[in-house]
Formats: sequence, C-alpha cells, structure tokens
Amino acid sequence: MKSCYLIAGALALVPTASLAQSAEDATFGGVKIGASLDYRWHDGEYSLPRIATRIDEDRGGIGYRAHIGYDAQIGSAFVIGGEAGFGRGGKTLRTESLAGDYSIKPRWNWDASGRVGVLPTRSILVYGRAGYSWLRVREKTDFRDIALKDKESSSTEGGILYGGGIETAISSGYFVRAEYNRVNYGDGFKSSKILLGVSVGF
Repeated sequence: MKSCYLIAGALALVPTASLAQSAEDATFGGVKIGASLDYRWHDGEYSLPRIATRIDEDRGGIGYRAHIGYDAQIGSAFVIGGEAGFGRGGKTLRTESLAGDYSIKPRWNWDASGRVGVLPTRSILVYGRAGYSWLRVREKTDFRDIALKDKESSSTEGGILYGGGIETAISSGYFVRAEYNRVNYGDGFKSSKILLGVSVGF
C-alpha cells in the first residue's frame, strides 16, 4: 500500500503542460525524483554453528523504492548521473534443525549509485549502474533446548550494487524505467531485483 502512495505522489507532480509535449523534445538532464515497484530475491547460503546446520534458501517477494538523482546529458548521445534511494521488501529466509530454527528477515535498504548511458534515440536511454547498497536485517535463532536462551539481533549489511536498465521519456519531464540490479552483501547473503518505476524531472 505504501508503494502505491509513493507512485501516486510521483505521478501527481507531473506538470499537465509537460504531458502534452512530445517525447522527442525531452531531455534526460536535470534533477529527478520517482518511485518504483520491484520483485526481489534474497539468497542465503552460509553455516549456522549455533544450531549445527546451514541455510541454503532463496525467496522472492514484492518491494518498493523511492529515489532522487541528477543526470547530465552530454550532447545527444550520452547521459551520466548519480542517484540515491531507499526502500523495503522481500520475504524472510528460514531453516530448521534438530537443535533449533533460524530466520533472517530483510528490512529497510538504502543505496547510492552512479549511472552511465547512451541514447540510441532522443527519448530512450540504455544505461549501466554501479554503487553501494546497505540492507538492515533481523536475525533470530530459536533453540529447542529450553535451557538455552533464544538469540535475536539486527544488523546492517553492505555490498557492491551493479546492474543496468532502460529509461524512456514519455514526455518532457516524465520518464519510465525498467531495471535489473544485484548486490552481494558478503558472507553468503545476496539480493537481486527487477523493478519498474516512474520519475519526474525538473
């Protein structure tokens, strides 16, 4: 529901006059704000000494993200820019053993990245992205032995983000994008994401 509000808010900022203009008159340069919906996979593969087993599971779920960035258009062929975003989504990973149960739940994530792209036409941008992402997770271990105290903690994981996508100017100041990106948070925990989003340019 929150993701719907984000996208509705972004759409509400689109100037009526700009929608009437041709996409061929659009420029990719300037400040952009926007929001996206995504499907993200979290993949965990690492040992769990406390319960004498390991987790090897991946699960997908719906997520959302808001972003703000700045692009510079170089002539009619190239675009270079930076972007920051935050969001949330994905499902909890779980495993169990005779000694107990373990779960890791993804929570808020935020990122900072740069992108470089080419313009095959005036209204289409094909780009690559690289940066860094942080993910807040909550880990919980429930022991079957009542003499042992259950363990629960929160931590922030960080890793290199990379990917690419395509962005299209619908009109001057109004853009839609599709993108795939991936983050390796280290210690056997990874994330992949496919997103569809809208941006408003100023």
